[in-house]
Amino acid sequence: MNSHYGSSSYLASSSSLDDDDDYYDDLEKQVVCQITTNNNFCIAQHQNNEGSHRGSIPCHIVVNRDRENADRNLFNDYFAENPRFSASIDGLGKLGLSGLQKVTAVFRMLAYGVPADATNEYIKIGESTALESLKQFCRAVVKVFGARYL
Repeated sequence: MNSHYGSSSYLASSSSLDDDDDYYDDLEKQVVCQITTNNNFCIAQHQNNEGSHRGSIPCHIVVNRDRENADRNLFNDYFAENPRFSASIDGLGKLGLSGLQKVTAVFRMLAYGVPADATNEYIKIGESTALESLKQFCRAVVKVFGARYL
């Protein structure tokens, strides 16, 4: 008798507990058997393709990401003598944020306690850029005035 948790026969009969234990033992054995079968299949496939396996984990799909060309493109886009994207223009051909925008965001955060993500509303600057600008501003203040005032 396979009774399920919550049914009246499950609660009424103590023998149903034994039946459920047998049911779950059988289910566990089936799952273990299936896992073992899958592992054996993977091992067999790995042994048959020993020379062609290129990943770190047997039976995992290897995705060719063309890392060499990606590295070359990254270098040509940003670090070459004549890069495709300069420091002032982004990938869409738009000018980057001005120093005035960055400093204004920093002053608003310091003077008014505006959270970094709220600077986007008026200054049109993202949270991560506002936080990075704040860090750079603070470093510059410490570098310039630290010896005298700190």
